Amino acid sequence: MVALNRLTRKKLGEILVEQNLLTEQQVQDALRIQHQTGMMLGETLVASKLISEEKLVAALAQQFGVPYIKPTAYQIPGELLDIFDAQTMRRFQFVPVDSIGSVLVIAISGVLSEEVLKEIENQTGMTLQIFLTKMSEIQAVLKGRE
Repeated sequence: MVALNRLTRKKLGEILVEQNLLTEQQVQDALRIQHQTGMMLGETLVASKLISEEKLVAALAQQFGVPYIKPTAYQIPGELLDIFDAQTMRRFQFVPVDSIGSVLVIAISGVLSEEVLKEIENQTGMTLQIFLTKMSEIQAVLKGRE
């Protein structure tokens, strides 16, 4: 669970302010929009054009030392995508990509709470291997399932 703890220690807004990609005021404004819309913070920041998807993912990858993956480049087994409902994957911005033995490889587009990550582990009975990706990648995978 070490990787999960590293991924959940800091909030996304804190990371982006520390890396001088956003101001504290921009983060607070985005948080207000997030609460009104129900979108994830990263999604809100990109939709508000405060940061690009590429900069967002690069900041997270650098901060946590987690590699980038492009899920649309993989042939994801349908049974993996069937484990979770599309609404949950869209809401929390993740998709399973592969399973290797008792390890589930997932791609996430932001910082998920430790509770969400533990729930994914509990639901699957598998240990998670986490990669970062862009929100548009997750949306493309899920759109292909509709």
